[in-house]
Amino acid sequence: MKKSIKTLLPILFLFFAFNTSAQDTWEAAEQTNEPQKRHENAAVKVGDLFVVLGGRGIKTVDIFDTKTNTWKRGKKPPIEMSHFQAVSYHGLVYVMGGLNGSWPSETPLRHIYIYDPLLDLWTVGPEIPKDRLRGAAGVAVYQDKFYLVCGIINGHTSGWVSWLDEYDPATNTWRKLPDAPRARDHFQAAVVGDELVVTGGRKSGYMGQGFEATIAETDVYNFKTGEWRTLPSPSGDIPTQRAGCTAVVDGNKLIVIGGESGSQVEAHSEVEALDLAAGTWEKMPSLMKGRHGTQVILFEGNLYIAAGCGNRGGSPELNSFETYSLSDAAEEEMAYMPSTLGFSTDKLDFGIVMPYASKTFEIELSNAKGSQGILLTYLVATNPESYQVDFPFELPYLLKPSASVQVSIHFTPKSAEAAKGELLIKQADTGRKQPLMIELVGNGE
Repeated sequence: MKKSIKTLLPILFLFFAFNTSAQDTWEAAEQTNEPQKRHENAAVKVGDLFVVLGGRGIKTVDIFDTKTNTWKRGKKPPIEMSHFQAVSYHGLVYVMGGLNGSWPSETPLRHIYIYDPLLDLWTVGPEIPKDRLRGAAGVAVYQDKFYLVCGIINGHTSGWVSWLDEYDPATNTWRKLPDAPRARDHFQAAVVGDELVVTGGRKSGYMGQGFEATIAETDVYNFKTGEWRTLPSPSGDIPTQRAGCTAVVDGNKLIVIGGESGSQVEAHSEVEALDLAAGTWEKMPSLMKGRHGTQVILFEGNLYIAAGCGNRGGSPELNSFETYSLSDAAEEEMAYMPSTLGFSTDKLDFGIVMPYASKTFEIELSNAKGSQGILLTYLVATNPESYQVDFPFELPYLLKPSASVQVSIHFTPKSAEAAKGELLIKQADTGRKQPLMIELVGNGE
């Protein structure tokens, strides 16, 4: 991805000779092949990989290897998923707050979906609370918790919400937080410092409008105080009102890119940056090709954007791939390494227990090797009349790197006989990997 010294010499000469920046335009990103055309998709960085996924229809994942500048195909998602903002978390890609189905009556995704780019595996995650389902919402991570904000319930027609929800992957639990000052959909959220920033977007279908009901105001949620504020108008309003835009944070600035609106047929190419501390916006160089319905990636000081749609609406779908240099001083991203599940013992001997009495042992499961999260999808004991499993959280459960969790195994014999069983532990929905097995032995007296 980095330019060679030979390539940079003419650029450096121009910089010093004319005192102008050579990095003031977007340019085509280096690639040996091309990704698929798609829109209403997401894109996210996972270590040194770019993962482009979802969109209209059910398309395979596109994975870009930044070491070789090569795209490869991954698996298709379990269902169609569009209009979502993906996030990377401990080497896995999380999808929530999206839509499924055809325009204009799409329905919200009812589960979290989790993609592992190293194993090329999809897992159907926990359910999203039924009374908080919506799509085209913003998603961001702050201090190991996910924040799902705003969105629309009824496809592109109605049901605009200003909800803010917190999801804790450590416990698979949800919490309602104060509503945003206004509802919006078709935007992307971002965290700047200790604040969640919500800008751009629209109310799709409001008063019969398709692209016109865009929103100017910028709303900000402070995680420390638990309160919302709206930036003063007009300085804090997004300069170019548009929906379907993407957002990324660079230092203390939020950069908003592309989008669609009722003001023009072509997708927006505008790139504008918000200085949150000052509450003001500045214009940045525009995209080579305007687009909406995709997601920007910040990698090693450079912005990258692929896919999306070239006009408002759904056509033409794009697969062009462009980049813009923000800084040459960024640290190199490290690749994720697959993790191995560890357990404190491979055999539990409960000894002799009176029939219908109970004895309990605990096993510690750990993610001690590797840098990627491990998804536990089920823990089941064979011989369930004698052995019961007590796991404190809903499955699937994310075991973070260097973390551990306790599993309680209860032995309750029903007769004065020996009882054997196994604790089966499954990682991810591979469909082909055999589960780990821990031997269980005990005897009724």
